[in-house]
Amino acid sequence: MMHSVRWLSVAQASKVLGQLVSVVVLSRLLPPSAYGVMALAGVVLTFASLLRDMGTGAAIIQRKTLTPALADTVFWLNVGLGLTLGLALAASAYAISVFFKEPELFPVMLLLSIGFPLGATTAVHQAWMERHARFRELAILDVFTQVTGLCLSVACALAGWGVYSFVVPTLFTIGTNSVWLWFKSGFKPGRQWSRDEFKSLWGFSGSLTAFNFINYFARNADSMIIGRLLGTGPLGQYGMAYKLMLFPVQHMSWVVGRALLPRLSGIQDDLAAVREVYFKVLGGISLLSMPIMVGLWALREPFVSVVLDPKWAIVAPLLGWLAPVGIMQSLMSTIGSTLTSQGRTAALLYLGIFNTATVLVGFVMGAQYGVVGVAAGYFIANLLNFVATIVCMGHWLQATPGPLWRQLKAPVLSSVAMALALWGGIVALGHTSLPPSLQLGMLIALGAAVYLVVLGGVFGQSPRVLLNTLKGKA
Repeated sequence: MMHSVRWLSVAQASKVLGQLVSVVVLSRLLPPSAYGVMALAGVVLTFASLLRDMGTGAAIIQRKTLTPALADTVFWLNVGLGLTLGLALAASAYAISVFFKEPELFPVMLLLSIGFPLGATTAVHQAWMERHARFRELAILDVFTQVTGLCLSVACALAGWGVYSFVVPTLFTIGTNSVWLWFKSGFKPGRQWSRDEFKSLWGFSGSLTAFNFINYFARNADSMIIGRLLGTGPLGQYGMAYKLMLFPVQHMSWVVGRALLPRLSGIQDDLAAVREVYFKVLGGISLLSMPIMVGLWALREPFVSVVLDPKWAIVAPLLGWLAPVGIMQSLMSTIGSTLTSQGRTAALLYLGIFNTATVLVGFVMGAQYGVVGVAAGYFIANLLNFVATIVCMGHWLQATPGPLWRQLKAPVLSSVAMALALWGGIVALGHTSLPPSLQLGMLIALGAAVYLVVLGGVFGQSPRVLLNTLKGKA
């Protein structure tokens, strides 16, 4: 398990670094409208991606015994769905661009629809490698495509290609992944199609897919509303703030989720062991996500002024609402792996219905006050969803709040100390003539030092708790 986490972390660290470089460089070369067009395309493509996989990749990982008939059935199901979705997206591209009142969306959608048939042919190959914990090879592939894709993005932006600076590396990544996985995974599909295996998939994957559909609307309704009512410019600005909030936490949670599902599936019959791992993983995630998000919230104004171009100034007030959302979403990100490992995808579906309804209400009410209102509505909805999720998971895992607070106490109080130190540092440095970039660097160093000193000196903990938990040592 530790080997898997290490290589997953390497892959995701490269993605985080690549996206940071992308934010700093591309935000100066491209207008917010280019980000907005890509965000609208992402809304549609994410929806189609749910149909392409149908939760079958998770089924291959979760099954105690994987038969050739099941693997072949999933492969041909994905191929058929991928081809169908690629054609459907190409055929509907013009209508989608008309709905969002964005002509440039039409050619972007046409090009990106090519990725679905390509990606569908190797969905099982990737799940096969994850099932056999071949994360080192997957990490090498991720690092290569990330670095090459970033270079392509910058080159296209410098050439004046606008939104296609995102399209070209996306297609490159999909194509490279598909070719590599096909020849390196070791999975060779046969010609079998088992009706019985297909039916057995539906009980597991049907509810999981339904949850993913519902969760999709919770994740993308903000982009739909902003893009339709306010335009691609405000959507690009909102998307930038959302990306800054989400991608460090999202990548960390992605690592944990991919490593957690195989481990919990292996102990799925021992509820006490599952409960213990779940709460310790929550504590480990909070050790990393809380200081990142609290620091981003406290330093949002100097960060935006130093890192981004002046045209992104509205990102600072947006981060005021979205940074706390990052903490809550990082802690809620493990429910999918935990309930899936237990085969409780129906419970996951019910929770998703409630969460999505809450978020949609928050978006609709917040949209009356512009893009910042959408962010505020998103914060309130996530706060309600976080409370509901913790209560439900406690019920389903037969747990009380005490163990959760014992895991969260150290990162919560250490983050509060860090926030107070940053507030004092901002006030003190405000009376100096030091360059803004130097001030930001000093504040980041101060925040990290205070957090680690309090965490280790007062509570005797370190962020390695998360790695030890996944390894099985804590």
